[in-house]
Amino acid sequence: MIVCSCNVITRRDVELVIEEILGDDPYAVLTPNLLYHRLGRRGKCCGCFPHVSRILVEHGTLVRQAIDDGAMPARDPERTKDSSEAA
Repeated sequence: MIVCSCNVITRRDVELVIEEILGDDPYAVLTPNLLYHRLGRRGKCCGCFPHVSRILVEHGTLVRQAIDDGAMPARDPERTKDSSEAA
């Protein structure tokens, strides 16, 4: 489902970025601006921001719960940095 028609961003795009952000930092504050920055896009009319904010809360809550339950391990930023430098 497209949540931002100006930038053609789907709900799944939003969910994947949420998982990436919270995988790096489970305590990150999720905002539409952070999401758009990670996607390399900018809000144009910003009419989607209320809907994107609801997805951030809903999916962010599920991802944080999965991390707390151990079902989705949080990534270690130091380990990720080391492995990318080795390549």
